[in-house]
Amino acid sequence: MIRPEMQASRLLRKTANLLNSVAEAAWTNDIPSPAKWDLHRIGTQAYLAQRDILDLLGQDADPCETLPCIEIAAALEEAAHTLAAIPQAFRDLDTRLLKERLSSLVRKRVVSGQAKHPGGAQRSRDGL
Repeated sequence: MIRPEMQASRLLRKTANLLNSVAEAAWTNDIPSPAKWDLHRIGTQAYLAQRDILDLLGQDADPCETLPCIEIAAALEEAAHTLAAIPQAFRDLDTRLLKERLSSLVRKRVVSGQAKHPGGAQRSRDGL
């Protein structure tokens, strides 16, 4: 059986990887301005949340991997759900603040278009 603290660590790592991918996709997206700048802000906030998670995991945390061809909205939703799956016993002030931050990012997906990473070939009009 997996110890609960190891499960929490894995969930935090998965969330960090998703947020790193959101940041990369947002920063390399080729949508026109002004939506581009909104997407860049979301990417920056995702990156900062990812760095906070790595700090929670400790100084020896490995760098995050970038997941290929993500959809930003879906990755933000998955990151929020993953963070919410951390057992209640291991939620502290830091994880609650991260959860609030991710919820805020999910709500901010009011950007006019979204592209898949890399290349930005696919666009959708689903709210991000």
